[in-house]
Amino acid sequence: MSYDVGIIGLGAMGSAAAWALACRGASVTGWDQYALGHDKGSSHGSTRIIRRIYSEGFLYDALVREAYAGWARIEREHGQAFFTRTGGLDLSVTTNGIYEDALAAALASGQPFEVLEGLELEERFPAIDVGGRGRAVFNADAGVLDSDKASAWMREDAARRGATLLDQTAITGWSRTANGFRVQAGGTSTEVRKLIVAAGAWCGELIPALKPALVPERQVIAWFKADTPEFDTLPIFQLETDERERYYFFPPHKGEGLKVGLYNHRRERGYEQINPRGVDATDLDLLANGVSLCLPSAGRDPLAHAECRFTNAPGDRFVMGAMPNDKDLILLSPCSGHGYKFVPAIGEIAADLALEAAPKVDLAEFGVERVL
Repeated sequence: MSYDVGIIGLGAMGSAAAWALACRGASVTGWDQYALGHDKGSSHGSTRIIRRIYSEGFLYDALVREAYAGWARIEREHGQAFFTRTGGLDLSVTTNGIYEDALAAALASGQPFEVLEGLELEERFPAIDVGGRGRAVFNADAGVLDSDKASAWMREDAARRGATLLDQTAITGWSRTANGFRVQAGGTSTEVRKLIVAAGAWCGELIPALKPALVPERQVIAWFKADTPEFDTLPIFQLETDERERYYFFPPHKGEGLKVGLYNHRRERGYEQINPRGVDATDLDLLANGVSLCLPSAGRDPLAHAECRFTNAPGDRFVMGAMPNDKDLILLSPCSGHGYKFVPAIGEIAADLALEAAPKVDLAEFGVERVL
């Protein structure tokens, strides 16, 4: 059988691509080597942060706009609300760090924001205590995405629209043909006109030229008890410490506790990190220490924990676009650990590329040729 587009990898980005293409009437098939929604990659987990003020750099501004528009369109046109606004802080107790980056981003964005410093910050958000040393940029439009539910809905709606999405179906080979690609998976051969590789940490296995540039990194998160009244108004936030470590925090959400992560965690990078090894006491102590730095009324004993992996590209930047030597082969998903919020925008970009339309977002800063 033949299709307009094949997608290897059905995590967040592959699911979004399948959905966007199915909505446009393209014939789509996709494969994942594990069960849909699996916990082996970067996409699983019940929640993700979304932020309007994006301190990671101005090159993401257009993606931020398209992401917010995409989540709003899903709610408006499909009746599916995956976004809960909590407000968000970029908080630092250092100088020349995340606060300055966030302030520059806020000033350039045209979005409303507030600067909160010292005791004013802690009076506004009483769960937070950094000894009066904090400086923060606050934006009311940040919040929490119900990520697992959103990814599952996109796959389900893509299937309702005719997409054929196969799980537990490993790719055993693929090759170029005169009219597209032939993909071997699950003992069958399928012809597709365009091929999207959205396989996260496995992208380098499928396209070996990319392997040196795409580096998996182990990441751990945990949930802590936070059931006192001051947590009712807690926003999502990032905290940059004196040691320039950056923790990120989610307020309790839909029955879950306080969610905590540490960017780059234990800096365990390399292809051996593709294979989960389990969470240990050192992992959990790191996260409990982050709680101790700023949220004194939260618990210290984790209620739950999880392990995942980032797929880091140079500069922790995204990589997406057509391969330089083949416009029909599209790379979509190495997002360096901060991609989920952009899911609807990146799904539309994938559909544009596969259907030979001009994306709304300039991809020059994210092109594949940058890492080859």
